[in-house]
Amino acid sequence: MTKSKLKKKRKEQFPSQQFRNLKGSKRERMIAERKAKGLSQGQLGKLIGCSTALISHLEVGRANPNIELSMQLEQVLETPFFELFPDL
Repeated sequence: MTKSKLKKKRKEQFPSQQFRNLKGSKRERMIAERKAKGLSQGQLGKLIGCSTALISHLEVGRANPNIELSMQLEQVLETPFFELFPDL
């Protein structure tokens, strides 16, 4: 077989998958407040009951918090919601 026939077909991406890896604006204030408290992403996640990955996604803008999570972050970091998430 020739080399061209051995190549795998690339899957066509659906619109929702095309933009899956796009990031929002980095939330510097949330990162700064977490570090000021001396917390790692994992420690903060344990305090508010979520995964380290979710904290990472929140900080880089790939995810937005729900109401319960945002209230817990406000309490732990002692910072208002609109300062932690100015882009929302």
